[in-house]
Amino acid sequence: MDEDVPPQSTRPGPAPEPEPYTWPLIALALVILPQVLVPASLREGPPLIVPIVEGAVALVLLGMAARPGPVPGGARPLILVLVATLIAANTAAALRLLVLVVRSTPTGERPPTVTQLLVGAGIVLATNVVTFGLLYWQLDGGGPGGRLRQASYLDFGFPQTLTEGLAPPAWQPRFPDYLYVAFTNIVAFSPTDTMPLTHRVKTLMALQSLIALSVLGLVLSRVINILPS
Repeated sequence: MDEDVPPQSTRPGPAPEPEPYTWPLIALALVILPQVLVPASLREGPPLIVPIVEGAVALVLLGMAARPGPVPGGARPLILVLVATLIAANTAAALRLLVLVVRSTPTGERPPTVTQLLVGAGIVLATNVVTFGLLYWQLDGGGPGGRLRQASYLDFGFPQTLTEGLAPPAWQPRFPDYLYVAFTNIVAFSPTDTMPLTHRVKTLMALQSLIALSVLGLVLSRVINILPS
């Protein structure tokens, strides 16, 4: 057997259906809407350019998903670039929030309130989970289409793929599974039931945790200092 060819699954069962983009688009919409609908007086950041970029990316993904048939494999590099753009925009929003937290309030300006800091941090963290979940979903094993074809080795080891009998035959991880991985990564700051298997996803999970830890640590410390003792 060629070492460069991943082992094929021997579990019997019908081939899984191609995964639609419905849930990824819904999750993306749910993190964009608060950035647009929550009044600026109730939150600190992100700036308007961030939801504009996210909305543009969502429209492109919606256009791809709306085409008849499965999303072509050739579109995956573009999708990865779009998701990376989402992460970069949200990281910029996180950095802006951190600067507001650590700087001294200029004379004549009002310092951010507890509500503004908590709402701003909540938006940044929720977007962090969704955007990194999208990236893990598209990277693992060559993306949704690549996992169906078993075109490359997996980047994540889900219990259902490592141990037979935990899931139906031919089980494949879907977007909600990667969303859960991204969520637990910022809550536990480490993998839980799903293990990262490659250097690239280990690096990405470390980056995601670092962003979340910075936001949580600095914002909560500022909030504690603002609250009356």
